[in-house]
Amino acid sequence: MIVAKPKRNTLFSLGLFIALAVGMAVYITLLILKSDNPAWYQYVLTTLLYPIGIGLALKVIVGYKSVTIGKNKIEINYPVQFRKLQYDLKDITSWKETSVKTATGTYKEVAIQFNNKKTLNLSYQEHTDYSKVVQYLKKKCSRAQVK
Repeated sequence: MIVAKPKRNTLFSLGLFIALAVGMAVYITLLILKSDNPAWYQYVLTTLLYPIGIGLALKVIVGYKSVTIGKNKIEINYPVQFRKLQYDLKDITSWKETSVKTATGTYKEVAIQFNNKKTLNLSYQEHTDYSKVVQYLKKKCSRAQVK
């Protein structure tokens, strides 16, 4: 069984960014409340930082998924949403691996399209066992690969 889930480094980086954004927004809000004449940019920063921090936190928490692949099945588990999706390999209409060269290295992503029009995206930089997933798909679903 192959289990692909978000890497700890990715979650830590996003968590640190969220904490900084919300922390700065709270600090600026306290400055606004204590000041008799707050600057205009303080209002702008708080109206930008709160939605960015809270929105990203919700996206990370609600969108957390664990993908289990094996025995000719793909199971996507969303623990926060209390939802599991299960597909057979025959439900895959197409899949494609995309590689983009960047200044820091190569970004790789695989997109798996199912027959109910749902798409599963996994990336090398963000998910564990990415190479095993692609290898499994090449072995079992080579007919559905888009080149």
